[in-house]
Amino acid sequence: MAVATGFEGGKPRPLPAGELPPRVRRVLGNLQRIISSELERQLHVVLHEAEVELSRALERARGGQSELVRGEALRSLRQLAPQLIAGFLHELEEGLSNLHAARSSRNLAGLSPPGQGLSLLDDTEMTEGAVLDDIATRSDSRNSLALQLMGQRFGVLAGAPAFDAEHLPVGPHALCHALRNAAANVALPMEVRLALYRQLDRVAMAHYPGLLEALNARLAADGILPHLSFVPVRLRPAQRDPAREATAPVRAVATAVPPTVTPTLLPAPSGDGFAGLQDLLARRRLLLAKLRSGGSDERVRQALGGEEVLAALRRLRASPTKNCGSPGDIRQTLLAQARQLHGHGVTLADADSDVFELFGLMLGHLQRELDSHSAGVALVERLTLPLLQLALRDRRFFADSTHPARMLLDAVSLAGARWLAADDLDAQWLGLLQRAVATVEDDPDASAETFVAANHALQDGLQAAARRYEMAERRQVEAARGREKLALARHRASREIAQLVAGCQLPRFHHMLLEQAWTDVLALALLRNGEASEAWRTACETTRAIIDAIGANGEQAADPGLLAKVEDALGHVGYHAEDASAIARQLANGRAEAADLASRTELVVQLKARARLGQDQLAGAGSHLPSRTAAQQAAFARLGATSDGCWIELHDDAHDRVVRRRLAWTSARSGHALLLNRRSLRVDGDDLDGLARRLVAGEVGIVEEDYYPAEAAWQATLGNLHRIAGNPVGEEADHEP
Repeated sequence: MAVATGFEGGKPRPLPAGELPPRVRRVLGNLQRIISSELERQLHVVLHEAEVELSRALERARGGQSELVRGEALRSLRQLAPQLIAGFLHELEEGLSNLHAARSSRNLAGLSPPGQGLSLLDDTEMTEGAVLDDIATRSDSRNSLALQLMGQRFGVLAGAPAFDAEHLPVGPHALCHALRNAAANVALPMEVRLALYRQLDRVAMAHYPGLLEALNARLAADGILPHLSFVPVRLRPAQRDPAREATAPVRAVATAVPPTVTPTLLPAPSGDGFAGLQDLLARRRLLLAKLRSGGSDERVRQALGGEEVLAALRRLRASPTKNCGSPGDIRQTLLAQARQLHGHGVTLADADSDVFELFGLMLGHLQRELDSHSAGVALVERLTLPLLQLALRDRRFFADSTHPARMLLDAVSLAGARWLAADDLDAQWLGLLQRAVATVEDDPDASAETFVAANHALQDGLQAAARRYEMAERRQVEAARGREKLALARHRASREIAQLVAGCQLPRFHHMLLEQAWTDVLALALLRNGEASEAWRTACETTRAIIDAIGANGEQAADPGLLAKVEDALGHVGYHAEDASAIARQLANGRAEAADLASRTELVVQLKARARLGQDQLAGAGSHLPSRTAAQQAAFARLGATSDGCWIELHDDAHDRVVRRRLAWTSARSGHALLLNRRSLRVDGDDLDGLARRLVAGEVGIVEEDYYPAEAAWQATLGNLHRIAGNPVGEEADHEP
């Protein structure tokens, strides 16, 4: 079987000219050589491992039809291996050649046979697509940074926006897509294809990070963004008025896991950053001095040098009792030890004293944002001394919100947020934070490089967790939409049956069979084909025939065609053959069926125990409540408009605290709402109507700002300082912590 490819004799031919500029063709040709060399070698290993897997399966299936099937599958793999490799590489070449083509989705998880709508039954293509999509998604999350860099570079080559992982011609989705198409083109049996996919995941994807590194290096060497590096952007309000913010408590919320942190120190802001903070502290001290009774201490003391202060902090960290309390307590301990060493009273230099004061104010506010019994509190305490050391050396800690130490404190503080629920905690996430804190603790000097290294170690894990939670949320939303479609279909089917039986005097048992069993058949026909389809009309006609058969008097036998239709339809919605046959006889024969009380009772018990399609999905949770007021209707519309999801605060009655949940999806049509925790797991919650009523009553709040607890504490500190600096002396005394 010949397959026309661009790889002849193991060497790729030049990319076709097409519409690609000469330089782009040259760069892509360099990439093609790397891809063909590496992936052809890896694909040989994949094929060999798949052959070994199939051989072992063949040995276990000696005798019978299974041995013949597996033997034929193994022979087809050996015969078609060269064509498969050539087809795979040809698919990747086509992706590179069509760089400027419109980007189409390579999501294989949702494949369904042509001409069908949503299917509730197992399907081979769906299984194949789900396996490949799972492989690609895992590889995407493991290599997200390298893929982002490559996406930027491919965007430059295409003269278009950056490529995401799904549309990259050399991304994991493209590799899986290419292998699937190549396997389909040579007509490999499904068992062989699934074995290939398993080995692709085990072998090729294990070497994929190295391939990405080589491709990114080649692009950089060819002058495509050679100095590109990754510095993640944290969303912050564009313009803030500290004086206005200080008049109200800061609302804090964070994503499921802390954002990834930058692996390099960013340039310092203007030199007035820390100087401006010192000016605010001086005004604060002036206010407090005027409010206190008695005079100030005018004694002149020797100021400790910066290195001596740092040396004292190193000794404190080396002492058996590392937890020395607040920054104010640490300062008093440090000065007492220095007084014993020098033989006279000493003090801190002004700048060092301001560092202690600022850090103390920030931690004071942070304690209000944290749950005292959480794991995050212990981690923050372990960071207190190292952060003080760093802030004394690098005062950008206060002026630069992207400073690695600030970002590490943000990440750690999230684990202790007072609004974090117990089911939000992820052992893997906490392990990442603990290792990062341990990295800082292992450095007695707490250097800036150590904080950078700790953040760098966090980055891969946090990116993978964030991507995992994002994908889980997407699946939960899709599942909720599917449940709603199913429930709406069942609701429509129930109304259709109610209209058809209106005015008919049907036995109670047969009426129950229609409601319990036949509604599933109508719902599935509507869901898969739509209300305007021939399948829906046929199902409705069959329903009328059933009702006529039930309502008929006499002992006439059922129409064999109707009996076969009913039994076949029940089988399609998951009824076992025996149950489907028993229900079909009751429905199709109607009153003519022998009234065997025992068999009917057994059938009723089985039906009541059976889970039905879309059961209780559209139960009107708010139907017994009074009509919504104008305010409640406005809240209902507001919540229903959150198409992108939002965070809300709910009161947890079990623990008497406020927790935050992700309102990931709402539907005004069905009145349903999907609430997730921070790990994107579904949690129990009110329906949309209930949430709207609680929002008006003040029992639910929508979180407006996106802050970490540590960032919220810093904003509160700045707010207090600006409020004091901008008001007459004595006016804000009651607001001082």
